[in-house]
Amino acid sequence: MNKKMAKLGLLSALALTVGLTGCGAKPEASTGKTAAGADNQAGKPVTIKIISVSQTEKPDGPAEKEMADEYMRLHPNVKIEFIGVPLNDLFKKLTTLATAGDLPDAFTNTPEFMRTAYGMNITADLTKLLGDQYLKEFYPYIVEESSVDGKLQFFPWNATPQALVYRGDWFEAEGLKAPETWDDFVTVAKKLTKDTNGDGKPDQWGFGMVGTRNSSGGSRFIPVLRSFGADELRQDASGKWVTDLESPKAKEAFQFYGDLFTKHGVVPPGVTETGFPEAATLMANGKVGMLISGPNAFGTILAQNPSLKGKLYSAPIPKKEKNVSTFGLIGYSVSEQSKNKEAVVDYLKFVVNKENSLKWNAVSGRLPTRVDVGESQQLNTPEMVGFSKSIANAFHVPNFSTYTQFQDIVAEAYQMLLAKGGDVDAATKKAAARANDLIQKEGK
Repeated sequence: MNKKMAKLGLLSALALTVGLTGCGAKPEASTGKTAAGADNQAGKPVTIKIISVSQTEKPDGPAEKEMADEYMRLHPNVKIEFIGVPLNDLFKKLTTLATAGDLPDAFTNTPEFMRTAYGMNITADLTKLLGDQYLKEFYPYIVEESSVDGKLQFFPWNATPQALVYRGDWFEAEGLKAPETWDDFVTVAKKLTKDTNGDGKPDQWGFGMVGTRNSSGGSRFIPVLRSFGADELRQDASGKWVTDLESPKAKEAFQFYGDLFTKHGVVPPGVTETGFPEAATLMANGKVGMLISGPNAFGTILAQNPSLKGKLYSAPIPKKEKNVSTFGLIGYSVSEQSKNKEAVVDYLKFVVNKENSLKWNAVSGRLPTRVDVGESQQLNTPEMVGFSKSIANAFHVPNFSTYTQFQDIVAEAYQMLLAKGGDVDAATKKAAARANDLIQKEGK
């Protein structure tokens, strides 16, 4: 299927949604009550172990645990044990467990890591386990983005396209509009950076940058980089892998990012230690007016400060040349070595049935992956419109086995620019060298 048309089809379906209709919805096509589910209800004891990123986050963790508890109530012989691992540690943890032959029955996976997992032969083929008919309930582009060589690598649970999250009430009070370009962004960020207590030092800033050197920071910078017209990794006309990390456009993007902190002063101190949890807390506490994130940020922020409900808006990430976003898919892979594959699949079907998906999306803010759920969600509100628009700007994750390392490559480079006196030529030269080394190894 043509990726652009598939993605536009998804965007159209989401944009036409008219509100939550969990009550009075059509009967479920798949609820998790399969033949395997019937066996689970009356069969022998089964313990399912799952590595979950959600268990390290709020409100996601408690909401996921509530679904698991309900499944165990319906299937008394099944015991579900979660192993919480932060997303920034996930890929290293999975690699270590895979090497030791000690993977659990299921684990969180993403498009960025799934090719590495596929190459290690640690993921079961979910296309066979689920069947083509069941997969028709999901948006085609989501199934494609979750697959390698036509084999579904992880059960697509939800999508978190990145957008600009901002304090709508602050913008309205200042007479500001959501920035469309990076020049607009700097202007707005400066306006929001203030000394509110009169001590001569800023205590409110325009932008809550995630500046850590990890996947959380790197994945947020890559859309910024691409918005300047430079790709961390792409295929040229001949199909050869190349990188733009030492190009003039890349240098401009890295310098811009560093200048937000070192020159413009619109980012709070401690930026290189500010991960997503810290940035979300800064917004919850009224310290920053903007951040780049997926819709899950709403759940995280509102859990800390419910009074912000209705005051958080979203818009596409600003652009230099073009708007860019990530699709942000996340879900669960079933371990190839698991002896409980059918039981795991039955549980995952239960998790994504319409009733549970609507509950989960309402709590977490993440976007749906199933067509019937997408048709029942309201995505044209000030809170969600930026994310629904960003779906059309999402880029396809390169089909490159070690792609996750590019997140560290760009993160190392921007951290060099977040230090005063950082040399953009040195930073991009090192980044390009690391990228080209991976490209060379990929070709062997």
